[in-house]
Amino acid sequence: MALDTDDPPGPDAFGSAAPTSIASLLLLADGRFPDGSHAHSFGMEAAVALGRVHDPASLHRYVEARLWTTVRTDAGAAVLAARGDHPLDVLDAALVVRQPSRATRDASRTLGRSLVRTAARLWPGSEPRLLDGRPPLQPVAFGAVAALAGCGPADAALCTSHAAAAGLSSAALRLLGLDPFEVTAVLADLRDPVAAVAASAADLVDVADLPSTSTPLAELDAEYQRTIEPRLFGS
Repeated sequence: MALDTDDPPGPDAFGSAAPTSIASLLLLADGRFPDGSHAHSFGMEAAVALGRVHDPASLHRYVEARLWTTVRTDAGAAVLAARGDHPLDVLDAALVVRQPSRATRDASRTLGRSLVRTAARLWPGSEPRLLDGRPPLQPVAFGAVAALAGCGPADAALCTSHAAAAGLSSAALRLLGLDPFEVTAVLADLRDPVAAVAASAADLVDVADLPSTSTPLAELDAEYQRTIEPRLFGS
């Protein structure tokens, strides 16, 4: 159906999301949003160093595996934080036990701190913090920030899954010197898994239902990456 150009588009013109929500979602999903993620490869540097990711095909397999494991868990945490029905400390503790790697937790806490700093600038006095003043882990902080921006739980899930796929692919591009057109093609091929992972987490309402599926190599890669010298990324 064509839009009436005499009137501003309403929510129905964008599906179920209002224009403000879409604009906020685009802001949060923009790689230039100051969340600190540009300094992290989320284990991709180790996967490249160990030869598991070496070309576009292996990148596609690796990212899709991460989407259905670690990223799905992160998306679920972001959904619950955006929903706002549970204290952030409860969500943070639930996510901590689902991240066996200390290196992963440390990196996530660092990224959460960046999100808290950004939120403090955009919404002074409302930035997400744990009761002891620490920043939440990144997915929890992100879900809370998404809610502050006017996004819903489904938005938070989609942004989390998209950002993970984009971040991992961007890191591989830099580490391997891949053709950026081929990397973009990988991301295009992953659109359905990105959306499916987000949809699988969007309806979560209880902390007990937070996914706990992981992949041992992702946790091992995070620890191994700390031993790489010199390395390009912080994690």
